[in-house]
Amino acid sequence: MRRVWLLLIFAATLALWLWRVPRGTVMESENSETNHSAAPGYVASGAELTDTNADGQPEFRMVAERIEQPWPAADVELTSPHFSYAGATEWTLTAERGVLAQATEQVYLTGDVLATAARAGQPPWQIRTYTLDADLLHKQLDTRADVAMVWGRNRLWAAGLHADINTDRLQLTSPVYGEFAPR
Repeated sequence: MRRVWLLLIFAATLALWLWRVPRGTVMESENSETNHSAAPGYVASGAELTDTNADGQPEFRMVAERIEQPWPAADVELTSPHFSYAGATEWTLTAERGVLAQATEQVYLTGDVLATAARAGQPPWQIRTYTLDADLLHKQLDTRADVAMVWGRNRLWAAGLHADINTDRLQLTSPVYGEFAPR
């Protein structure tokens, strides 16, 4: 109940703030560059967004230390994003920074990216890389950067991966090097 009140207070404060922001139109300069300084954007701290499936069950959740959109049509900049996908395998993605491209429903994560895939009764897979692209619509993860994968005492290294969250399929896209611990 307390969360509901906090969300209502946050929404009311945001609405009042947006209402008080001077309204303007987006102007084009003499050289046809768009001036976005007059169009209001938003900044939210400690934000949490949840997307639900057709049955109304939470399917995707994003928490970020800071979410910023400089103007209404701009990409959304994320600080310390944390994404969670529900399913038979629970996927969690964290990074230092991210950019949510509205036009493509893609999230581009950079800086100490950690993807964790956890399934009941099995050790979680932890995948580290510097950059990762997440397609929110098709639930796919891609990178061409170096990847280090750990599950239990086993380790793999490769350059690039493709993961399909819907089908629980992970593919390393280059020659793979690894260490497997004896049982």
